[in-house]
Amino acid sequence: MRHMVTTRHPSPSVATTPSDPIAVEPLPAPALVPMGPPWWGAVMGTGILSTLTQLHIGTSTPGAVLARCLLVAGWLLMVSFATLFLLRVRRSAQVWRDSVSGVGSSAWGMVAMGILAVGSATGTVLPAWSPALASAAWTADRTLWVIGTLIGFLSTFGFAVGLLRHRPKEPRPAWGLAIVPPMVSATSGAPFVAQISSPLLSLGLLAFLIACFVCSLTLGIVIFTAAYHHHLRIEPIPVPLSISAWIPLGVVGQSTAAAQAIAAQSGRFLTPESVPAAQAVADGYGYLMLSIAVPLVLLAISVTLHGVRNGMPFSPGWWALTFPIGTLSLGALNLSKGSDLAGYSLASTLTWIVLLGTWTLCVIASLRPLVLQQAARTRRLHA
Repeated sequence: MRHMVTTRHPSPSVATTPSDPIAVEPLPAPALVPMGPPWWGAVMGTGILSTLTQLHIGTSTPGAVLARCLLVAGWLLMVSFATLFLLRVRRSAQVWRDSVSGVGSSAWGMVAMGILAVGSATGTVLPAWSPALASAAWTADRTLWVIGTLIGFLSTFGFAVGLLRHRPKEPRPAWGLAIVPPMVSATSGAPFVAQISSPLLSLGLLAFLIACFVCSLTLGIVIFTAAYHHHLRIEPIPVPLSISAWIPLGVVGQSTAAAQAIAAQSGRFLTPESVPAAQAVADGYGYLMLSIAVPLVLLAISVTLHGVRNGMPFSPGWWALTFPIGTLSLGALNLSKGSDLAGYSLASTLTWIVLLGTWTLCVIASLRPLVLQQAARTRRLHA
């Protein structure tokens, strides 16, 4: 994720000696990336973890408390990140121009998905937390869905224009950040179909969600095929960008969840005889996607471990360890309900547990530079 990493070129290797023939300088730690769209992976991961926690163990007291804390954290991150970025833009208009220039605009896809993820978590967690707030929760969910969907489409088409204008020679998995938002909109917008009283408007929304699905899937196939071909046949993913190998899994998991959500709502407009066929198509698609996910997960693990062994520096891109994993859990959970296969429910639970671990890792890794900077500042004051 080139736009998500702030690094300095590594120093030349130190002189070798007979007693230490392979000694090299480690990669220097990067400067802390300023607040902006690259940090919104934290909002995405926190939002989807809140939703999945509620869906998996929300009926138990510990699970309910954790889901609620994550929901509050998601809102705090979303509001504070937006405020801090706007303050930076107010001080310098160049900050805004840099954030939307070229293929770097794909980072705005994370802003869109973060808003959508927090909206979904609000609509899922808050009604269970306080039934009296159910109406307010669904209103907030719908509002954030509209905002996130709009930003997502601007990111998708803005990225496409930037790609055509600049024609970079090295495709990156991080480009997928710009094309996943419409798929997230397709999943999170499906429940609204049943809430619309007008059949015509309801059908129009369902058609829009299907268009979101097709748009994201089509662009995803093109971009990720190019990226995998480049990195498997020509040049491996650079070490600082290793964790970006998880990003393609966002389309895999999210499209599985979206297919189930759309199939469930399409029954309102199909004949009774056609409903099982629509569900069978969604199930078949899910079986295919989650089968493809297995080798992609193994590849992402391999690339990430290679990055860790070679001094991969911290960047906001580390949060790619959260949302894509969360989409796999959500996709497997939705597929288990549509297909009545308990094995996918178990897979969803195990993936959610993995997400708990990667989310915790990213929190610690994100806070560590702040702690180190504060410690250094304190030492200078007392020097």
